[in-house]
Amino acid sequence: MKNPIKSVIALLIRFYFGYYFLHAGIGKFQSGFNGNSVGGFLKGGLAQTADALAAAGKTGKANVTDTWAWLINHVFLPNADVMAFMVKSGEVLIGLGLILGCFTTLAAFFALTMNFSFLLTGTVSSNPQMVLGFLLILYFAAASGAIGVDRFFMNKLVAKFPFLNKGFLQHLFPVDEGNKPGRSNTTSQAV
Repeated sequence: MKNPIKSVIALLIRFYFGYYFLHAGIGKFQSGFNGNSVGGFLKGGLAQTADALAAAGKTGKANVTDTWAWLINHVFLPNADVMAFMVKSGEVLIGLGLILGCFTTLAAFFALTMNFSFLLTGTVSSNPQMVLGFLLILYFAAASGAIGVDRFFMNKLVAKFPFLNKGFLQHLFPVDEGNKPGRSNTTSQAV
């Protein structure tokens, strides 16, 4: 393991937030979380727009932008049942990925996406702390999955599919620098 301190820090963050996501996702499956649940949440976000505040005679800054409100009205609400399935399935998959260290940075990326979606809808809760944790996991890259399943297959996966080592994808499928495809692990010695 090249960066043991980063790997241990990432492991602690992964376990903490992985448990949180897994528990939340399983709870949503058990409680009957559906399109009505998502619709209620999204309508709560719409109540925090500038237009909604003005209509209610309230002053202050809106927590939800007009652009996000448009997306809520025209994309998310009409597909509330699909969104409900995506949220609860996503939480379970993200939780498992983080706990097991399997596709760790990919799980962190989707967790960030989910947290920012909640923040943009006007819910703060624990989302800012999670955003910071997931940014650390992404920053630590390959070290984040070094104590996990990624250690055993990520280098082979990227070697088999080289396009994963290009552009933005290389951040979601990081490999240990010493084991990057195309590099030799042996060091040449001067004779």
